[in-house]
Amino acid sequence: MPSRKYPFHVNVAETEDILVQSLSEILERCSSKALKNRQTFRVGISGGSLVQLLTRALVASKLKTDCWKFFFCDERYVPDDDNESTFNAYRTEMHAKLPTILESQLIKANTTISLDACACDYAARIIDEFGTSCVVFDLLLLGMGPDGHTCSLFPDRPQFQVHTEQLVIPIRDSPKPPLERITFTLPLINNANDVVFVVTGASKADVVKRVFIDGDKSFPSAWVEPTHGNLTLITDKAAGAKLLSSDCSTSLNRC
Repeated sequence: MPSRKYPFHVNVAETEDILVQSLSEILERCSSKALKNRQTFRVGISGGSLVQLLTRALVASKLKTDCWKFFFCDERYVPDDDNESTFNAYRTEMHAKLPTILESQLIKANTTISLDACACDYAARIIDEFGTSCVVFDLLLLGMGPDGHTCSLFPDRPQFQVHTEQLVIPIRDSPKPPLERITFTLPLINNANDVVFVVTGASKADVVKRVFIDGDKSFPSAWVEPTHGNLTLITDKAAGAKLLSSDCSTSLNRC
């Protein structure tokens, strides 16, 4: 498998505190850049470990967030108060630790309507928030699973390879429950100004290398290559272990 030729930045953090600090610095840089030109900073967020890590980064940074809007890169098709809901996870975490962030700043999907309608409605809401169908997020924060999935784009599923003009699509066959979800598409992801993967855990060390060093296109995460933006990978020491031993030409920082 040839090495990945798409340029990206890597930061392998020795501790979780340093990882959070790196994430805080990215939030400060991207928000400052965006707010120089417009009144709103628009960031797409993902679930899993990112819920706590992002909250910690925002608490540590002490950034003023009243002009921020948070969108969900994917969402489980469950009620808003369900334990599986990414919206509910952020709402709960932010209410406890970031009470200045209002629920109205979390731009959520309407999961009370049919799955297809939910995806279409969320795409329409995004377009309405941006005021254009050419949506360019200031920042997308993505996770990655041990199977190389990101958002709800999974390997061995045709959806992630389809070059579509849709911004959001329904997923009915997730290999992990719940089966039904909605997700950003690759064209929307790759149109962002900054895309940052935040990956933690030793179980992901192999796939991190296969995606970011080998460029193995069997993994959806390897298809994330921003058209005009920056790509950054932040890992903890465990997830980045095989990067540190690889002969790669990326900008690799260990801190």
